[in-house]
Amino acid sequence: LYAAKYVWYADMAAHRELGKCMTGATYAALPYGPQLNNYRDLIDIIKKSDEKKAEPLTVQEKNILQRIANAFPQKHMAYDAAHNEEIWKNKNTGQIIPYPQSSGLTQF
Repeated sequence: LYAAKYVWYADMAAHRELGKCMTGATYAALPYGPQLNNYRDLIDIIKKSDEKKAEPLTVQEKNILQRIANAFPQKHMAYDAAHNEEIWKNKNTGQIIPYPQSSGLTQF
């Protein structure tokens, strides 16, 4: 639950700042905040993946992750911030949160 908020912020911030997400995941507005929508689809892909073939993070991506860690040093902080994001609050339960709405992040 908490880790998902960090991943959501990483993907949304990367899209906002770099024009592409880091993970390729999709996110939906769920009762406990923005959550991975396609996590079941990703489980087999992750299990079968060869980490040696993974693309390394760019300097910009590492910078985004560091800034998120600094902004939310305690896991509940990312959770609380995500629940204050209008791009989540303005969605009905189950609706996808599109990446182009990343420009609307207000808590990070």
